[in-house]
Amino acid sequence: MWPRRMLSTLGLLVAAVLAAGTNGGDETGTTSTVDLAAQVRFTGTQIVIRNADPFDWTNVKLEINSGLVRGGFVLNVSRISAGQEYTVGAMQFAKGDGERFNPLTHKPQNFTISCDTPRGRGFYYGEWK
Repeated sequence: MWPRRMLSTLGLLVAAVLAAGTNGGDETGTTSTVDLAAQVRFTGTQIVIRNADPFDWTNVKLEINSGLVRGGFVLNVSRISAGQEYTVGAMQFAKGDGERFNPLTHKPQNFTISCDTPRGRGFYYGEWK
């Protein structure tokens, strides 16, 4: 059985941790997640990404076959401008160990985009069948 004072202290600690976790680190105390208006297609050798948003994406992380256990094949891009179509060879995507995405030996199953936007952190997820 826990002493009442210890439970009170534990309760305050938990409340402080939860409050800190909801802040997100910005000045207003709120964070926003932006659903990106992206169009992504695979041509067989290239990935074509279209930014259909009215704002630029910056600090862009593109990932093929992302997963919870193992990371996918990643390409970082500094900017994809509003309305721009960005075409990149599939073999430009690589894992942390240097393994490249080879469309002859790998099938693209999903694609994720994460980036900075003027309204917060932006995300996109799509799958191929």
